[in-house]
Amino acid sequence: MEARDVPKIPLQVSRNCVVASIQVDLTEEVLHQFRSDLLELLHSSGANGVILDVSGVEVLDLEDFDALRRSMAMAALMGARTTFSGFRPGVVSSLVELDADVESVIAALNMDEAFRAMEERIHIDRGRDQSEPLDLAAPIVEEQGENREAE
Repeated sequence: MEARDVPKIPLQVSRNCVVASIQVDLTEEVLHQFRSDLLELLHSSGANGVILDVSGVEVLDLEDFDALRRSMAMAALMGARTTFSGFRPGVVSSLVELDADVESVIAALNMDEAFRAMEERIHIDRGRDQSEPLDLAAPIVEEQGENREAE
């Protein structure tokens, strides 16, 4: 299959994040092309985040999940915060049953939650000591309000 015949995963930049929405069947060629396109767009746009929308994926095997996870890890090495969005319940169940490495995966229920998580992580990162290494897999902790009523 020639490079021009490989279906592409659409990419766009929104709110300083590269958003990729998987709407095609995943093959080794598609995943390779996606990785290349993602890293190139990240570099050329200067975006500081990547959201991978997997809501269109009905079946995801361990090999394809690992390839997506590695692509997101590469984006993180370029300085981008990364989030998966929209995993279907059956896909989640299968990945856990297959003992997929999900420990470092940051995920959101939908695109709204993914953008909210990105904004919170950026806010947290701005407040941290810049000499500390950036932990891209750190859980998001919401700050408690100062104006709480006495209990």
